[in-house]
Amino acid sequence: MKIDPKNNFKTKIICNKLTYKIRKNVLWPHIKNNHYSLDVDNQKGTFHLGVFINEKLISIGTFVKENNNTINTKNQYRLRAMATDTSYQKKGAGRLLLLKGIEILKKKKVNLLWCSSRLHAIPFYTSLNMKSLDKIYHIEHIGPHKTMYLYLNK
Repeated sequence: MKIDPKNNFKTKIICNKLTYKIRKNVLWPHIKNNHYSLDVDNQKGTFHLGVFINEKLISIGTFVKENNNTINTKNQYRLRAMATDTSYQKKGAGRLLLLKGIEILKKKKVNLLWCSSRLHAIPFYTSLNMKSLDKIYHIEHIGPHKTMYLYLNK
């Protein structure tokens, strides 16, 4: 299926409950208790973005006001639980979502965006100019990760 992201995709802020289906199917299939929320989903400052095609939600991301103490800068946000429906991966939806999130964060005068990336997703983040810390760490049931980051207001 050939998709033109600029014409077919719509990115907008969504409620956290809309993220659950993609979180379940793409990120956390190992979870069996139907608990797909994050403790920060309703925290002040948190927002959720979704990318839609013809009213179908295909990509999600949660942006949380959270500092990473290994990166010495104030006013940071963390991207959590970003995923795209497997039928729509590598078609530009995730890129649009992340770029929209960066646009919103820059308006909020946020200095840095960071995330924990699965190793296979690192090329996606580096394609958007994100850098990585050297350390690889393991998240139970999910696998090896690296911290990725991007300075926003420089």
